[in-house]
Amino acid sequence: MVFRKLLAATAGAFCALAAGPGVASPCTDQIGALEARLNDTATTAAAASSGGQAVAAAREGQAMEARDQNRPVSPPPAVPFQAEGREAQATQRAAEAGGGGDRVMQAKATLNRARSFDAQGNSQGCMDAVEEAKRQIGN
Repeated sequence: MVFRKLLAATAGAFCALAAGPGVASPCTDQIGALEARLNDTATTAAAASSGGQAVAAAREGQAMEARDQNRPVSPPPAVPFQAEGREAQATQRAAEAGGGGDRVMQAKATLNRARSFDAQGNSQGCMDAVEEAKRQIGN
C-alpha cells in the first residue's frame, strides 16, 4: 500500500516536471516566429552575396593563364555579366546582402540570449531581447 502511494507520487512528480518546460510562453512563440524569418533572410543573403563568385573565378582564371604563359595580364574582355552597370548593381546587392548576413548573425545571437532569459523565467528580459533582435534585422 505504501509502495503504491510512493509510486503514484513519484509518477505525478515526474509528469509535472516533464510538462513544465513543454509549455510554451508567449516569448517562446515570438522567438520561433522570428527565427523562421531570420532563416529566410539568411538564405537570401547567402544567395545574393555569392552572385559575384563566377566573375571572380573568371578573372582568377585569366590571371593564372597569363602567368603560365609568361605574359602580362591584359584587361579582361567584357563578359555579358560585366555589361555596363550590371556588375556595379551585382556588387551593390552583394554588399547589402553581406550586411544582411551580419545583421542576421547578430539577431540570432540575441535570440539565443532571449532563449536563456525564457529558460530562466525572465519574460521581460526575453521580450526585450526579441525586440532587440527585430531591430537588428530592421523590423
